[in-house]
Amino acid sequence: MRAKSIATLTVLAALAGLYWWLWLDHRMPADREFAIDVAELRRLAGEAGGAKPDAVRFEKSSALAFTESMIVTGGRWAVVDMPVYAFQLHYPDRTIVVDTAMDRSLAKPAFLLQSFDDDAYTRVERALDAASLIVVTHEHFDHSGGLAQHPRLAQVWPAVRLTETQLAHVDRMAPATLPQALLDEADALRYERYHALAPGVVLIKSPGHTPGSQMVYVQLADGRELLLLGDVAWKQRNLDLVRERPRFVTALLIREDREAVHAQLRALHRLAREQPTIRQVPGHDAGVIDALAAEGLLQPGFVLPPT
Repeated sequence: MRAKSIATLTVLAALAGLYWWLWLDHRMPADREFAIDVAELRRLAGEAGGAKPDAVRFEKSSALAFTESMIVTGGRWAVVDMPVYAFQLHYPDRTIVVDTAMDRSLAKPAFLLQSFDDDAYTRVERALDAASLIVVTHEHFDHSGGLAQHPRLAQVWPAVRLTETQLAHVDRMAPATLPQALLDEADALRYERYHALAPGVVLIKSPGHTPGSQMVYVQLADGRELLLLGDVAWKQRNLDLVRERPRFVTALLIREDREAVHAQLRALHRLAREQPTIRQVPGHDAGVIDALAAEGLLQPGFVLPPT
């Protein structure tokens, strides 16, 4: 009987240890660094000359539902919304789309799909048709699927700027796929740290969540600044606590470089303190999006060409 009790306690202790390691352990090494050179971003934003964006618009085309414990290590098991967004940088004479959401065929099997807005997604599709440039913050299908599934992909492809790393890891878009014929003719975007994409828009290489992750710095024509984080942080809570997703998610579900992302979260946390006028936009946080919309820094609804 004693041996059986000891065995039971040993198993329970092992299970408790495994649970702690997968869901609660937020210890991270402090020696990994990620630098954000604000002066260089601002310089590059003005380097190209010409008009900067006069607005950043957004569409919420669908929403997933995760538990908070999946979003931030040590979080509650309560279910929270994970809205899916696309962004449109509006210029007087053109538009740039950042992230393309996902169509209904990809959303249906997606994890805990809560809602899908067909009208919003149709506006995203039409915006891709009209965009002068299209970029994605990273490879995952809720950010790239709208591009991959676009019914007129060959026509919009000349506007697409996927990075060399994103093209090398198109498998990370699964279940979305890009036609091999288009991949073969893709002109990969190559840069080391920052890339001035257009007046007022600078890409920031930030591998970690995926190999091809990048953030997008936007300086509006009136001088206001936004930083679209992609999925470096899913929610503001990741930034406030400087805390990653749990190991169960990062290691087993999305194959993330936890240490790289944690370094980015630390850098963004410092940036928020030192440069509060640069407003940060996590990838799936309706509270942040709605607050910025109330301030006029983001505007709901894409502007579309006449039909």
